[in-house]
Amino acid sequence: MSLCKYYLEVAEVDHKVRLGGKRPTLKNILESNREYFDKPPPKITSVGSDAKTVKGKKVDVVTAIVYLPQDTMISKKTNCAFAHLAGCSEDCLIGAGRLGMRHATLAIIRRGLFFMYKREQFDLQLQAEIMQLSLRHGDKLAVRLNGTSDIDFSYMIEKFPEVQFYDYTKILNRVSKNKLENYDLTYSFSPYSKKSLEHGYQAIKDKRKVALAFNTKGSKGDTLQIPDTLFSGKKLVSFDDTDARFLDKKGSIGFLTRKGSSVKERQRENQIAESFFVTESNIKFLK
Repeated sequence: MSLCKYYLEVAEVDHKVRLGGKRPTLKNILESNREYFDKPPPKITSVGSDAKTVKGKKVDVVTAIVYLPQDTMISKKTNCAFAHLAGCSEDCLIGAGRLGMRHATLAIIRRGLFFMYKREQFDLQLQAEIMQLSLRHGDKLAVRLNGTSDIDFSYMIEKFPEVQFYDYTKILNRVSKNKLENYDLTYSFSPYSKKSLEHGYQAIKDKRKVALAFNTKGSKGDTLQIPDTLFSGKKLVSFDDTDARFLDKKGSIGFLTRKGSSVKERQRENQIAESFFVTESNIKFLK
């Protein structure tokens, strides 16, 4: 049986997927791109394909990153357990910049289907790619398995104790219970809901590394200013300079600026308190 036909039989084919400004069903996407989905993804990891991770070169880090479907993009089963509590599903990075382009979205869908329905083959391929990357880059290599997902890959990470892995996560328990010395986790703070705020404050209290996404790009028309300190005088550092979070000090609280948005979108978002982003309407609750 061809791979595409197999997906048509086992996947949630009536599930609607955002693609190129439209929302076709997964069945329509598969049937319109049969030859493409008959092939497994040529690569699961990517190196030097996005503006953020490539900044690691400044600190002599080569990052391999995996982009899988976010939240419920291709299935009712989520790839990001706390996405709805954190309010980040619609504003996910997956829709920004190059990741939002049609060919990139199709590639993410293909990797996602391979992960969900051909897991053994997915894991074998991922393992082989990490091994090859480790041989090629040595100690310079860092691997981020959750570029746009929030999945527990500890079973894979423990196979490579000599490789540095890192991720952002909105799952506080994953940070607090992580025992892998080669896996660095940064908690992604969200002011969106009472529960996400509780978890964020707990992460800060526990001196975890914490990232906050601010609703600004520092462009003309942006009115939100990123303060020097927050949370009763705690210093904010830039997490935009590089993506190599494992090099940050324990307890660092860093800011990220919003990617893939227009000034008008950010101006509208600033009127909203229940946002994944730090906005003009909710920053007063974080001081």
